[in-house]
Amino acid sequence: MWPRGRNAFLAGCGDISPASCIYRDALVTNLMNPKATFFFVALSAPLLEKNHDPSYALFICFLIVATGTAGWILWALVFRWQPIRSFYGRYAGILDGILSLVLAGFGFSMLYSFGRMAVENFS
Repeated sequence: MWPRGRNAFLAGCGDISPASCIYRDALVTNLMNPKATFFFVALSAPLLEKNHDPSYALFICFLIVATGTAGWILWALVFRWQPIRSFYGRYAGILDGILSLVLAGFGFSMLYSFGRMAVENFS
């Protein structure tokens, strides 16, 4: 039987603090997400093209994880503010639709760029 109530989310934490448990679960979830892995590789590959020291690669990985963590913490703090939360609650459908169109535009832009590169390289 699954635990219920307020502590249901934190049931498997044991002696770990709730914030650490949530961070651990989110990190594992993102590491197992193929889209997040692809994004991480695509983001870090241009920075690691040259023959650098292995500590440089570790620094880049740390930098990406640290900025991502700071960004999500900031995002969570922004949504704790009641006016932002109520605005998003009212207009969630519209905002999600706009974001979907923006992301689709980025996707089509990438496909177009990759298609042009492929045609230029193979012709």
